[in-house]
Amino acid sequence: MFRIEEPGKNNTASLHVSPFATHIGATVVVLIMVLVSSTASARRPPTPANFRVTATTAYTVTLAWDPAPANSGDFNYNLWGAYNVGPTVILPKTATSYTFTALYPGNTYTFGIFAKNAGGQTSTQVTVNGIRLPNDTTPPTTAPIVSIDEIGSNYAKLSWIPAQDDGPHLSTQIYLNGAFYFGVGRGITTATLRFLQPGTTYSLTARAIDFGNNAGPFSDPIALVTRPPNPNDHTPPNTPTNLSAYSFGDGSTEMQIQWAQSTDDFDAQSNIRYDVYVNGSLEDIRFGSGGPGIAYGVFGENTIEVIASDTAGNASPPATTTLFIP
Repeated sequence: MFRIEEPGKNNTASLHVSPFATHIGATVVVLIMVLVSSTASARRPPTPANFRVTATTAYTVTLAWDPAPANSGDFNYNLWGAYNVGPTVILPKTATSYTFTALYPGNTYTFGIFAKNAGGQTSTQVTVNGIRLPNDTTPPTTAPIVSIDEIGSNYAKLSWIPAQDDGPHLSTQIYLNGAFYFGVGRGITTATLRFLQPGTTYSLTARAIDFGNNAGPFSDPIALVTRPPNPNDHTPPNTPTNLSAYSFGDGSTEMQIQWAQSTDDFDAQSNIRYDVYVNGSLEDIRFGSGGPGIAYGVFGENTIEVIASDTAGNASPPATTTLFIP
């Protein structure tokens, strides 16, 4: 026989929760929170350990750190430096060192590293600070190897293989007949020599200067022989067009001048010379460029003229404009 238990007076069944059940429920909640926190922590990549500098030269810094712990998940290292070091370097988990190059002697640097996984989670960042590089006292060991690529009656275009040095920041000096003639900045390996004399032989040498201002040896002399003026060139370039000038309205006499480049029947535009005059005085000389260029006038009315000439010495009529500077 089945026994049917009748409900109480209020026609509802009573629910009783024991203290033991309450304790079990609270324990489960705590365990879930711990597990979630532990899982999130496990997904975070480890902080690089023992981040340190292992070597420096006048132009480089080598950094190292301990291998990643086993079972630490997949991630990459993000390695950076300040100041003027370059973009952040991304390295695989297996990396334990890296060398920054093309730095500057005598400068002080800071470097940092952190780990980052594909989910965007990052480790704590660690840094090394106050890393000062030694000065460069070693001169370049070889001379530039110079080639003459193009030559005209009053110009020569050069290029060269850079000298060998312990650093990358080399400038180059060009000498003609033993006298300094032209210099170019660091990292440049081409130059155009202007204002040469037609039909003339020059002895050309070159040397490199490093960031520490140490001079390397001179290259062996090579003969640079300019051409005579073109006997068939009797026509000047056309007069520059669209000449314009404006002032900056800042209470100074500084102004900016520009124009459309001329063309010539023999010379390329890059070899056309422009003489810029302000109020009758030569203010600037440009080759193969229509500006803009900066010039200085006077308060009041200013007359600007630009004359184009070719390598044979034929000069155009001047382009003219005026500018009032209040």
